[in-house]
Amino acid sequence: MSRELAVLMTAYNAEKTIRRALDSLGRNTEPFDLLIVDDCSRVPLAEFLSSAGDGVEIIRPHENLGVAGAKNFGLARLLAKPYDFIAMMDADDISHPERLAKQVAFLKTHPDIGLVGAWARFFDENTREVVYHFRPPCEPREICDALFFNSCIMHPTWMMRAQALRACGLYSMSYPAAEDYEMLRRMSKRFDLANMPEFLLEYSLSMSGISLKNRRRQLLDRLRIQRKYFDPSQAKAWLGVARTLAMFAVPRGVVSAYRTEQDLRVQPS
Repeated sequence: MSRELAVLMTAYNAEKTIRRALDSLGRNTEPFDLLIVDDCSRVPLAEFLSSAGDGVEIIRPHENLGVAGAKNFGLARLLAKPYDFIAMMDADDISHPERLAKQVAFLKTHPDIGLVGAWARFFDENTREVVYHFRPPCEPREICDALFFNSCIMHPTWMMRAQALRACGLYSMSYPAAEDYEMLRRMSKRFDLANMPEFLLEYSLSMSGISLKNRRRQLLDRLRIQRKYFDPSQAKAWLGVARTLAMFAVPRGVVSAYRTEQDLRVQPS
C-alpha cells in the first residue's frame, strides 16, 4: 500500500552527490516513497544506484527534459497515486533528519496551508563550509508580500499537498530559469503558503557562481513573472519590478553579491 508521503528528486549527472543526498533522506523517521527522475544523465542512475532500497523508484525519460520538464515528468507519475503530500529534494543537498516528519505534522495541523518550506543553510560545495543562513519569512501574509519581489521559499524545502498541486497544475515550461517562482505566485492565489522557522536543509552552493548569461536569464524570467501577476494597485508590485531591474547591475561573481540578493528576496520593505 502506498505511503501518504512521496519525495521527488530530479537528477542530472549527479553521481558525485546523490548518495549523500539519499543518505540524508534515509535518516528521516517519516515513512516515504522516493521517486528519482534521471534526466538522461551520462551515467544511468539505475546502474549507479542498483541497491537504492525499498520504496525507491528510478525513472528515466527518453530525452533530457530540463529542470521543469523532469519535475513534471515525475509529478505526473506521483499524482496518479493516492499520496497526500509531495516533497521536493535536490540531488546535491542534505535533508535534516526531522525535516519530513516536521513538515507532515505542520501540514496536518494547518489545513489552510497548501505548501510549506523551511529555512536553509547554504554551504560551499567544495569546502563544505556554511556561507549563508537563509531565513525567509514564515507567515502567509509576509510570504505574499515577499513574493512581489522574488521567491521566498527554497525550492528543495518544499512540501506540498497533492490536492493543492492538482488544483494549481504542474510547473510552467515558459519560465525555465524561474519555474519555482512562477509556481509559488500561482499557488499563492488559491492557497496560503508558509515556511517553518527551522533549518531543515543544507543547500549546496557553487561558489564559482552561475554565468552572466544564465544570471540575466533568471532575472528576465523573474521580470516576466512579475509582469504576469502584476497588480498596479499594490505598491509592492511596482517596487518588486524596480528591484529586479536594479539587480541587473549587481555583480554576481562574489559571495557578497549573492548574499545581497538573498537578503533582497526576504526583506521586501
